Amino acid sequence: MTIYETGAYLETNSDWHEEDGAWKAGQILKMLAKQSLKPSTVVDVGCGAGEVLSTLAHSLDADVKCQGFDIAEVAINIARRKETSSLQFKVSDFLAENKEIYDLVLLMDVFEHVPDYLGFLSQLRKSGHHFLFHIPLDMNVLHVLLDHQTRSRAEAGHLHYFSKSSALLTLEDAGFDVIDWFYTPVFQTAKAKRSLSKRLIELPRAAGLALCPDFSVRLLGGCSLLVLAKPALKKEI
Repeated sequence: MTIYETGAYLETNSDWHEEDGAWKAGQILKMLAKQSLKPSTVVDVGCGAGEVLSTLAHSLDADVKCQGFDIAEVAINIARRKETSSLQFKVSDFLAENKEIYDLVLLMDVFEHVPDYLGFLSQLRKSGHHFLFHIPLDMNVLHVLLDHQTRSRAEAGHLHYFSKSSALLTLEDAGFDVIDWFYTPVFQTAKAKRSLSKRLIELPRAAGLALCPDFSVRLLGGCSLLVLAKPALKKEI
């Protein structure tokens, strides 16, 4: 069993990232508005406690069908408190059990946790018309110098580490065409501001993101990547 099924992940992430759910939903809505996308069916794969999808559902039309899947029963038990007639959650291995094709598939901070992430992504692309990936950018100069990868593996369960370039190339290799992307300022979330060191570096990160975003993110980190993609035609891995 994985750390998500045994409860080990809950020990280091007691709220299962619920407090960041509204912020992440806001980033999704920003991309949907930018690309004029109005999905009628939405699925959140690896939805955790469901706060992202629950918040998103309240901002979409009332007839939009939303479903969340996660292998962690403890997380889905939290998510089910948020269910409505158009919002449902299920303990399930999405790739093994799902047969539907959705207008929009969400993977918010997910595939960096999956051992065979290329195989996972390649199979996943058959499940939707559009995909939104939120990808932590753990591979940057500051994180390497501070050995942040060790902590992200122990606390967040990250098995793979990405820069913007490697994240986009990964999606291409897995059979996706990237439509659009932008950096999401994770360093501005309430949880990220807790420690003194994170509060001190917030100003240079904000200035760098405004003036020279690519260089700043490669040097100082603090951002994730939100990517809108669609399945590429006749692409196999």
